[in-house]
Amino acid sequence: MRVLAAVAGIGQSDCERVVNDILAQPVLAITSLGYVVVGLAVLCWAARGRGALAAAAGVVLIAVGIGSFAYHGPQPSWAGPAHDWPIVALAAVCALGLARTARRRPRMWMAAGGIFAIALIAYAAGRSGSPLCRPDSLWQYHGAWHVLTAAAAGCAAAAMGRRREGASATHGRR
Repeated sequence: MRVLAAVAGIGQSDCERVVNDILAQPVLAITSLGYVVVGLAVLCWAARGRGALAAAAGVVLIAVGIGSFAYHGPQPSWAGPAHDWPIVALAAVCALGLARTARRRPRMWMAAGGIFAIALIAYAAGRSGSPLCRPDSLWQYHGAWHVLTAAAAGCAAAAMGRRREGASATHGRR
């Protein structure tokens, strides 16, 4: 495998080796699609009248997945902004959702935060300078970061959603 020289900077800080192939970082490209899967699930759930914030989270999750796939996969010239800006948008939607719903759904937010904390550990382990970095391995900690942050964002989107009409005020509380 030849390492791409033309894409200096794209994906270089992530552990997986950048190769001259259809997908420059195949594990990271494929795990990026987890955002799309979770985003579609959130959109389906939000379409049942669960709220605009949850729907926005679903749309932004899909954008994160597409941008991350482009960044780690074919790496077109526009991949950097397509990767970065949806992440900023997702953070903004989650911050707004947290501000509006934290008191109503503390358990869901705690679950999202717990998953995100584990994801941060995977992120640190998945950097190129990490002692756990194995550039040619099928196990990539940055790929675990993708999957875990998609799950955390899915929990956050669920926390942002409204209850269905007719659900009791104590439903889900113990």
